Amino acid sequence: MKQAPTRLRLALCACLLALPLLSAQPAAAEQQNTILSGKVITTVTRTPVLPFDAIIETVLVNPGDQVKAGDPLLRYRLRPEAARALQKELAIGANTEELKSQALTLQSELANANAERNKARQLAASGLGSQAAASRLDANAASLQQRIALTRESVQKAEDNFALRLKELSFYFGQEVQRGQALPEMLVLTSPIDGHVLTVASNTKTEALMPAGTAPISVGDLDPMLIQVQVYEAEISRIHVGDSADVEIPSLEGKVFSAKVTQIAWASNDMNVAQPSFYAVDLSVPNPDMELKPGFKAIVHFGKGK
Repeated sequence: MKQAPTRLRLALCACLLALPLLSAQPAAAEQQNTILSGKVITTVTRTPVLPFDAIIETVLVNPGDQVKAGDPLLRYRLRPEAARALQKELAIGANTEELKSQALTLQSELANANAERNKARQLAASGLGSQAAASRLDANAASLQQRIALTRESVQKAEDNFALRLKELSFYFGQEVQRGQALPEMLVLTSPIDGHVLTVASNTKTEALMPAGTAPISVGDLDPMLIQVQVYEAEISRIHVGDSADVEIPSLEGKVFSAKVTQIAWASNDMNVAQPSFYAVDLSVPNPDMELKPGFKAIVHFGKGK
């Protein structure tokens, strides 16, 4: 008679012990599936700049066009004042004539100083002159030699810099540029990388005036694409570089792409103690068919694709 209540008590205890385990299972499953949102961006974006004050002649590309490194993006010509300044620069060249003249003058002075020094040495050796006078002439000759060396070094630096400038101008004009020659009328802005044209500035039109340093066109690498999400501090330890994730794109009717975690920030983006800490996590998403576009919203599911 006493065994039945004992069995009942044991069964009841077993049920009570099992309840925390059963309630923990959904929570554990929920912890393994973290859902965050982010934006699709390009892994590499380059914006070539106009090196001179320019007048746009022809825009050769449109957003979405595929380009190779070195492909022309637009043609332009120099604004008149920029052309005059550049033509004057080519006419002047390294501008080392005055330095070379100084070196010749110093060389002549050194020859005279050497002659006087040798004479002073002979007089000092024969007892007809002082050793101090000979020493002063030695110091004067050494000083002239140093000044000649420095002047020649300045000449060489100026000529090397101008040679680099000619090389730079040859790159901009797409042909060899020499000192004193007339500049080509047309220049070409080229793509710095393989990729797709992302943007063409709205004011990039024929005959538009643009100052040096303007970046009228941007080019980006669209395969793979990058997604960055902010992960809460309590969840960041469960995410590792190399982990897989599913990326859902609402703009593509919820199509799901596979992604890999490529980088995890070591520092929070907000160190304020009163605020929760979040860490930037980068994911790489293959985009061979160019379906993903910069700016698409992305919903990232961690824990599904492991």
